[in-house]
Amino acid sequence: MKVIVIGANGDVGEHVIRKLADRKHEALAVAAKENQMEDLIKLGAAQAIVYDEEKLIPYLQASDAVIYLTGVNPKKHTGKTVMVDHQSISDIIQLAQKSNVRRFVMMSAVKAEESETDPSRKIAAKDLPEDMLKTANLVYTVVRIGQLTDNPGNGAITLSKKIHDRKAEIPREDAAEVLVESLNQEAVFHSTIEAASGDTPISEALSMF
Repeated sequence: MKVIVIGANGDVGEHVIRKLADRKHEALAVAAKENQMEDLIKLGAAQAIVYDEEKLIPYLQASDAVIYLTGVNPKKHTGKTVMVDHQSISDIIQLAQKSNVRRFVMMSAVKAEESETDPSRKIAAKDLPEDMLKTANLVYTVVRIGQLTDNPGNGAITLSKKIHDRKAEIPREDAAEVLVESLNQEAVFHSTIEAASGDTPISEALSMF
């Protein structure tokens, strides 16, 4: 499978690139800066590019799937965090649809017990990126992960539609494994899942969702 990874230069993205290479997937790493490209190739990416919206379509057309980790478009750095994130995911979703990419996996965050009136939702628009993806013509999976740690991954998680614990944690390596393993797990197609450290092997947890 050819997988384009948006935000590959992040600390979860580096694990994603390694795991795609381990599975013999062909990873195209999209980074924010040119000086990040060499390291991504060393990690196992077949190719690395700097984000350029105008040049991205041919790469998307040649890809089977997108893993979206975070916005990397430097032109969108307006100083308004919420709008930057929303514009970035909106741009990528639209480009993916135009390019006929079938599969789209997006990393998000666990929002345990968050209410509609929670001030942390920031102008009541915090969920917009997920909503955009759900209404797009793509086979999506939103992976909400717990608080990231630098602990070594152990390949086991707890998986739920809702994790009722704001303090739930997950190693970056395991978060990356969930994202990559989700690509081919039909049980999580068109689904939003929440993952944190647990006792169930990742592949088994996803297949039983």
